[in-house]
Amino acid sequence: MEVAGVTETLGKFYKDRIVTALIGVETDVSRVERVAGIMSAHNNVEDVFVVTGDFDIMLKVRFADIFGLNEFLVEELSKLPGVKATKTMMVLSSVKDMGQVLSR
Repeated sequence: MEVAGVTETLGKFYKDRIVTALIGVETDVSRVERVAGIMSAHNNVEDVFVVTGDFDIMLKVRFADIFGLNEFLVEELSKLPGVKATKTMMVLSSVKDMGQVLSR
């Protein structure tokens, strides 16, 4: 399925819901702190963690719709100097958020 088709399908799923995603970011080692700092200033980025493992940075982001997330990934994050790769995981539902257990 092409990217536009995926975006359209996700748009239907998230129709009237805020889109929350976790994004793993792989960077050049020398750029980790700089990329993390830039991301921390972005309004839609709620959390920025410098981590060990497969990624250098983990982001928690929220957008009003899937199209805002798509623009962020394609036009902003992927174009930052030092960003080598990203992996986006869409949140389907939340059980606990910001320390609060959510009703189901």
